[in-house]
Amino acid sequence: MPEFSYGQVQQAAQVQRQILSQKQIQSLALLAMSSQDLHAEIRKAVAENPVLEIVNESVRTATTPRMAQPYDNTRTSYATAAGNEASQKFQEAYENAADTRETLQEHLLFQLNVMKLSPDEKLLGEALIRNLDEKGWHTLAPVSLLDKSRPLQNLAMLNKMINAIRRMDPEGTCCNNMEESLYVQALIAENAPPLALFILDGHIDVLYSTGSTPDIERIKEKINNLLEAQKKLVFTKQAEQNAARTLDARVITADDVKEAIAFISRLNPHPAQGYSRMATQYVSADIIVEKIENEMPKKAAENEVLVPYSENAHYRITLAPGTIPDVRIISGIESERYKGFKKNLTAARQFLDMLAYRKSFILQSCEIIIRTQLKFFSSNGHEYLEALTQSELAQKLGVNESTVSRMVNEKFLQTPWGQLFPLKYFFTNSQDKIKHAMQKIINNYTDAKPLSDSKLAEVLEAQGIHVARRTVAKYRAQLAIGSSYERKK
Repeated sequence: MPEFSYGQVQQAAQVQRQILSQKQIQSLALLAMSSQDLHAEIRKAVAENPVLEIVNESVRTATTPRMAQPYDNTRTSYATAAGNEASQKFQEAYENAADTRETLQEHLLFQLNVMKLSPDEKLLGEALIRNLDEKGWHTLAPVSLLDKSRPLQNLAMLNKMINAIRRMDPEGTCCNNMEESLYVQALIAENAPPLALFILDGHIDVLYSTGSTPDIERIKEKINNLLEAQKKLVFTKQAEQNAARTLDARVITADDVKEAIAFISRLNPHPAQGYSRMATQYVSADIIVEKIENEMPKKAAENEVLVPYSENAHYRITLAPGTIPDVRIISGIESERYKGFKKNLTAARQFLDMLAYRKSFILQSCEIIIRTQLKFFSSNGHEYLEALTQSELAQKLGVNESTVSRMVNEKFLQTPWGQLFPLKYFFTNSQDKIKHAMQKIINNYTDAKPLSDSKLAEVLEAQGIHVARRTVAKYRAQLAIGSSYERKK
């Protein structure tokens, strides 16, 4: 039987560890904060550190002068103290009374729950409804709500659920803006005059007038000019070409214009009106991307990054102005008067350094994202995203992947066409890219004989996407796309 001895044994071993300093930990904490949280953190730092001050933050004064109003024969008199007190109590009771009306989201969710939907469709419908603001418009771009872990949630399902919600009561929610809502309501009505549809499909500005009544002849002239111009364009969208042919400029009459205006005036520009206010959604752009139709400057201005697109266009990336207050060290802090604030001054400089790091890191990250996803930004999002992971971005920036993960947390990017996307949306992988490419090929294929999995693999190969036939079959099943035999039926 072997003998065992008990005792202490000393061993030396080398272990490599990265120990973060307190400053690094605070920098990462600021990087992970949303604009709202950072705003609160800045105000807290200013309150605690006497050498910091906030600048360029608008303050509303209570003594704003009022413009004189014209006399309208209204009788006025001074209220008594008792009358003022009663009025004040009534106002307080009115403002504090609970709003018991149903919210728009509750109303739409009730209708969604009685529909026969698959689990994926129901979850996507709920996400779309909860994404609506108090006007009934999208807060985030709908495509960003697709759950990548659910392969059946694709663009076809997204369009199906958007159209379903738009047709719920009240009609015309789940849109980007009022103009799109009016156009959707006109399509649902099915009796819209062709001219009304033309006006609402991107030409509503022809109705704008400085007068109280519309100038029919002027509107008619604008429409005629638009139709003539569209007929001459070679690359006009097919729908607009068809509209231009249907509405021959030579036969547009004043009565046609009046009929279109009368129809549009019966539509509801505020479909969400009358419902209780929904919980405020504090979602706003942290990063703004603009397309500048001009030659790119040799040097970017402060707090912006430029990405070239063509010889005569480039993208400008900036942090959204006004979301975070500017903070600085009080002027003249080096004087004898502030001798006892040495520790405060050191802490203030460190805080400003951390804010500068946050700003720089976000801009550098977004520059790489825009360069990688240039096709997406150049086509209003209609092109699919290129493969880009958080790990790849971290390698390019020379940081740990967890740092990138913190950075994208609760950050939102506004595209050149105005839609908001979570920053996380722009990270995808090769599997997503292949699925998107497959879906696009199948949707655009017009031959009577559908593509087999082998042929799909060949088409993908021609596009530079290397994938085996078995993998194509697997992804096709995940996308709920039938085989070539089933699609033929």
